[in-house]
Amino acid sequence: MQNEDDLIALAKQPFEDKRNRSIWMQIYDRLTGAIGAGLLTEGSKLPGEDDLAKMFGVNRITLRKALSRLQREGRLVSRKGVGVFVRHLAMRYVVHQNYAGNASIDEATSPVQTLSLERKSVSPDAAKVFGLPQDAEIVELRMLQFAKEVPYYYAVKEFPLCVFPDFIADYEREGTILGAYEAAGIKQYIRSETRIFGDFATDEEANLLQISNKAPLLRSRSFNNDTAGRIIEYNRGCWPMMGVELVFNNNFQASESINL
Repeated sequence: MQNEDDLIALAKQPFEDKRNRSIWMQIYDRLTGAIGAGLLTEGSKLPGEDDLAKMFGVNRITLRKALSRLQREGRLVSRKGVGVFVRHLAMRYVVHQNYAGNASIDEATSPVQTLSLERKSVSPDAAKVFGLPQDAEIVELRMLQFAKEVPYYYAVKEFPLCVFPDFIADYEREGTILGAYEAAGIKQYIRSETRIFGDFATDEEANLLQISNKAPLLRSRSFNNDTAGRIIEYNRGCWPMMGVELVFNNNFQASESINL
């Protein structure tokens, strides 16, 4: 927070008639405005609930309603045992034709955590994309990407064994998807299609992304082709709605759609 005195002054402003707008919604409006104006800076820690409630002259139940909505929207993030922080907003994310993962174009690095890497039954959507039977096996990679220690992108990627029989060993050795691609003899590829749509977080996604259950998300569905036209990767990803700005390269071209 740049100046706690500014937040105190904001909290002390008189409320409108609660018959027109509830008190907790007015608190929500003020905190949203403070985040947008930079009064509450990205990554800053909010005062504790007791202190915030005293600032606004309300009880903790009223205050929590406002904080809960901000967390559901992804504007705030709660770190267990530490406190509530302003989420780093508008992480810029570029969708490349020739890159295995959508990459942040901010200067700060975005570390990736591998959550799981295993052979599994193909998902129904991936089976349709790859043209595989429903009982086929693929390699599934689950990963979580961070920005300034805050998780902001969760992805589940599927790779066909007919293209990548040694994907698990290659990925563990090389440490990247591109490295596993090259180990399988794939030097170039094309991001053939990316679809973006709105949805709400599941329990698992909310837990991983440190947002509330049913918080709004942006979801992506995409797949990559090699230069021979084979589909070699199917990706399902999601971001907190308020935490990302998607950027599509001007040279991005989608191929013929596959109806999922």
